[in-house]
Amino acid sequence: MVDSPVSNGAGSLFVGRRREMAALEGALDDAMAGRGGLAMLAGEPGIGKTRIAQELVARARSLGAQTFWGWCYEQEGAPPYWPWVQPIRLYIQQTDGETLGRQMGRGAAEIGDIVPELRDKLPGLEDPSPLEPEQARFRLFESIVTFLKNVAESQA
Repeated sequence: MVDSPVSNGAGSLFVGRRREMAALEGALDDAMAGRGGLAMLAGEPGIGKTRIAQELVARARSLGAQTFWGWCYEQEGAPPYWPWVQPIRLYIQQTDGETLGRQMGRGAAEIGDIVPELRDKLPGLEDPSPLEPEQARFRLFESIVTFLKNVAESQA
């Protein structure tokens, strides 16, 4: 079976990956209906992950969804949590401090450790209490999940 080209409405054609796009569009539909989740595109370089993500983002934006974009750096030297730092940093730049404080909640200090720009918007932010590395990582992930959930709820 050969996939036929599909226009994304922006003038470019997208060919193939129907099964993958169907799964991602199903996840998007769930998210738009308030049933959140996480989808991860993974694989070897050059297989079309970025193109699939661009198509999904275009669809999400056409439905009025706010999107975040992060990517992995394949060479050595990328900071820890780089795929998370990038979209959070952009959101921080675009959002006022009061809103950020509300959306970050109690996890702001943990997020501020990996995205220092947050401390510029929330200058009274304290340092997180010291924990063992595994516990600190878990607390950071929980803080990011809470933040993303709060952002999503504020968009509803």
